[in-house]
Amino acid sequence: MRAYEYSVTPETVDLSGQATVPSMCRSIINAIGRNIRREGCGIDVMKQAGRSWVLLRSAFEIDERPRLYDLFNIFVWPGKGSGGLTYNRSVKVTDADGCEIGRGTTEWCVIDASSRRPVFPDLGLADGDVPVPCRSPRRLKVFIPDFSRIKEVGYSDCDFNGHLNNTHYIEMFYNLLPEKVLSSGLFTRIDINFRHEVRKGDAVDFGMKRVSDEEFLFIARSGGNTLCQASLMTE
Repeated sequence: MRAYEYSVTPETVDLSGQATVPSMCRSIINAIGRNIRREGCGIDVMKQAGRSWVLLRSAFEIDERPRLYDLFNIFVWPGKGSGGLTYNRSVKVTDADGCEIGRGTTEWCVIDASSRRPVFPDLGLADGDVPVPCRSPRRLKVFIPDFSRIKEVGYSDCDFNGHLNNTHYIEMFYNLLPEKVLSSGLFTRIDINFRHEVRKGDAVDFGMKRVSDEEFLFIARSGGNTLCQASLMTE
């Protein structure tokens, strides 16, 4: 288990002066990337081997959002069941005093960069013996949203694969939420299933379905493909 320190910067806060949930999720993914690189399997090494990491599913829980210029730490470790078909990374988020304010679990696979098909190399990454800090990501079903928006994928939306960066889905979905949810400091859990990639210039249809005052479902589609599904629950 390793810790990575972050600071809440002006571009990552909302009107309340607190870090946005999308920015915290982005920091979590960044910390996982730093952790995997430290173990010798970073995206630079994988690219040289003609391979790439792909995020399959994730679940993040945020209890409290730190404020502007607050320091927070993200602890990363391999989850149980890593290796072979998928590689799991678990995280715990703490404030500067060491109090836990969030947690999460992610599931990754390795693909061939040319064919975009899964490969199963022996990367020598150790399996974890520390328990996963929260429930595994929900497997979400396709649904018809109450309403949707259209977005064209631009240059700044894309990642090192040339595809829409997975953290941008959370930002897109958050733009659909009512103000009451955005301004609340309530516990938040986000489950995300990634299903298909999309490139710069493609149009993405993304929408939301309100299940209750505490639960919202999201879906993104392009060219007949479901790209991503997510659920958000508050308490």
